[in-house]
Amino acid sequence: MLAITETISEQADRDLERRVANYLAGRHVPGLRHLAVEARNGTVTLRGRVYSYYEKQLCQAVCRRVAGVVSYIDAIDVSYVSMRSPALAS
Repeated sequence: MLAITETISEQADRDLERRVANYLAGRHVPGLRHLAVEARNGTVTLRGRVYSYYEKQLCQAVCRRVAGVVSYIDAIDVSYVSMRSPALAS
């Protein structure tokens, strides 16, 4: 039985997701590599957690630079890492 083929718009969405994910990974910021990227008709949604507000802003800037991104939905949480040692937290 033949597999159902994706429509042209679904293929374009998958291609956009791949390009955004690759661009994020190319920024050499470890936290950006583990974000979920979803695209639908040119609207890109990023989900996940980063460690600083700077990384969150970087995601927005990177996303806007990828060709084909019409709009951006920010679903990224910032999880600040404590600089205190667990041994000192008693």
